[in-house]
Amino acid sequence: MTTAPGGTALEAGRALQTEKVGPKAEPASWRRRLGFLLVILSCLLYGSLILVPMTPFSAKGKVALSSLLVISGEASFWIGGLILGREAIARWRGALDPRRWIRGRG
Repeated sequence: MTTAPGGTALEAGRALQTEKVGPKAEPASWRRRLGFLLVILSCLLYGSLILVPMTPFSAKGKVALSSLLVISGEASFWIGGLILGREAIARWRGALDPRRWIRGRG
């Protein structure tokens, strides 16, 4: 039976479990990338609203397209936010706050 330095076999098992780097680290990074991708996609969807008046659609078509872009942007942002977590979204919003750009880092 293997023991940890100055410990028991149970502590040795725990030490081995914490040292293992396996497939558990991989899904978290994919989830984080997916979350950031969804948040960036929401920014692109909202940014594309500027182009809606220049489309050749009728007024009803433009209203429908605008509604689709807004709903898709909101859904993308909130799903990405749920994946990333509260702290990441708070940090993201803080970085995009124009009042913070003017005041500096404060």
